[in-house]
Amino acid sequence: MGRIGEIIAVSYGILGGVAVLVIALVVWSSTRGRNRHTNLHKLAEREKTWFGIVVVMLVALLFATIWFTPYGKSQGSGQAFPVKAEQFAFIVPGRVLHKGEPVKFSLTSADVNHGFAVFNSKNVLLFQVQVMPDHTQNYVYTFKQPGTYHIICFEYCGVGHDQMKGEFTVR
Repeated sequence: MGRIGEIIAVSYGILGGVAVLVIALVVWSSTRGRNRHTNLHKLAEREKTWFGIVVVMLVALLFATIWFTPYGKSQGSGQAFPVKAEQFAFIVPGRVLHKGEPVKFSLTSADVNHGFAVFNSKNVLLFQVQVMPDHTQNYVYTFKQPGTYHIICFEYCGVGHDQMKGEFTVR
């Protein structure tokens, strides 16, 4: 686990501890006043307080972790790699990519929605991008290992969907 993963894990751990404490306080405050006459106005005020506490905790968790999400961070546009998806094939350039350099995939569809999923030689999913007609979807990825990478369509696109595959080489 990297530094970002540790920060997120600690944030969730702290929030979990606070949540357990809040639940314990709610149970304690609910059970201690059972024999007394219930004051509805006071109960309504407590509900608002607990709601406020939960909202503050969720917003704090959002701001503690949102800065570490990887989405939207561009790694540059080193190697251009245009890919066209159509029923039932991926049309990829017949050239070799270089490891360690960012690859900018420019993905388009000629017909329907497709899912562009890239797997390494050990069948580990590296990333998946939704490809839509009349739209170019850009995705930047840097391959760390040389090898043959496989493309599989992850979006059902018709009767030949299971045959929609492709591959490219990284050296």
